[in-house]
Parts: sequence; structure tokens; C-alpha cells
Amino acid sequence: MAQTRVEKIGTIYTRISSLIRGGAMTESEKPLWYTIYKTFPPKYEPKYDRVTPYVPIRPIYYKEDIIRARFHKDCKNLDIMNLKNKKYLSQTKKFLDTYNELKMLDLPDEAAYEQALEKLNQQT
Repeated sequence: MAQTRVEKIGTIYTRISSLIRGGAMTESEKPLWYTIYKTFPPKYEPKYDRVTPYVPIRPIYYKEDIIRARFHKDCKNLDIMNLKNKKYLSQTKKFLDTYNELKMLDLPDEAAYEQALEKLNQQT
């Protein structure tokens, strides 16, 4: 199957500029982004062969992520959640709300987790 190599010839900006200069595209047909790109060009030209810099991705964890992961590891058979019905909370949300309430009472993490798990099991 034949494929195009047009992206190696120039950027989309240079190709649109050539089309306008050559008369194949009128000023009224030019894309909305063209004027903005012309006014505020990028610092580095977006070419296909440009080497991207290595930027390490930092892991982002919130306090509740660790508790949520532990809850899902311990409770594998959770009910199916209907995302269209907003008046019912998921079991995870109920557990986290209970856990946060217990944490506000200055309970240690382990005790709050166990009590929240017991309360959730009593409700279901």
C-alpha cells in the first residue's frame, strides 16, 4: 500500500503557506490556526525528525489513592456502578467517606481502615 511522505518535506505551516502563495488556497480558506501560528510561532519548529527531550514523569499519588488501592485489593467483588445514576454513591466512595470521618476522630490509619471496612460490610 502506498503511503505519503509529505510530513518529511515540510511542516503543515510551510505547506499551507506554499498553497496560499501558489494560489491553490485562498485567504478565506486558510485554517483558523494559521494566523495564530504566524503571530506566535513555536520556539522549536515541529518537524518529524526532531528529538524530543527526556523529561521524567513524576508519579503523582494522593493520600486517598493508597487507601483506595488497598480497598480494591481487599474487596474484589464490588457492585457494578451505574454512572448515569448520580444519586447513588459507589462502594468505594462510601468507604472513603467513612474512612475520612474516622480519620477526623484521630484514629490511626490501620484502625480507621478496619472500622470503615466493617461499617461498609454491615451496610451491604
